[in-house]
Amino acid sequence: MRRVAAVTLLTAVILTAVAARASAGTGAGFWRSAGRHGVDAFGVYRRRPARVTLSFLLRDTKKDRYVAAVRFTFTERHHRRSVRVVALPRGGVSSRWRSVSSANTGHLYVQECTGTWRAKRFRIRTCAPRRRHY
Repeated sequence: MRRVAAVTLLTAVILTAVAARASAGTGAGFWRSAGRHGVDAFGVYRRRPARVTLSFLLRDTKKDRYVAAVRFTFTERHHRRSVRVVALPRGGVSSRWRSVSSANTGHLYVQECTGTWRAKRFRIRTCAPRRRHY
């Protein structure tokens, strides 16, 4: 358990340093989820004029039959919203690094969700309220 805590702390420190360094030149920052019990997600985002990219760690902290997921909503004026749902795969994987990108660079909203896999399709069960990160 100590090793997991040490790796998590080290990862958070490294991501914070990368976000601080990257934010000096471009629109970049660090984000962390909060609101849904059993779902832990954090990472960095980088905004460019034509694209935003998120790199994050998604972790399922609750041992139950539901899978952790994160729903990203990217918005931009006069464009349709872009929604991405990223869930952990089947097979008992408790954490995984993921990456998501979108051409909508206006605002980023994040929701932590739980759900189940059925017939190769992820179905959302419940979600926390969405939070705006930029």
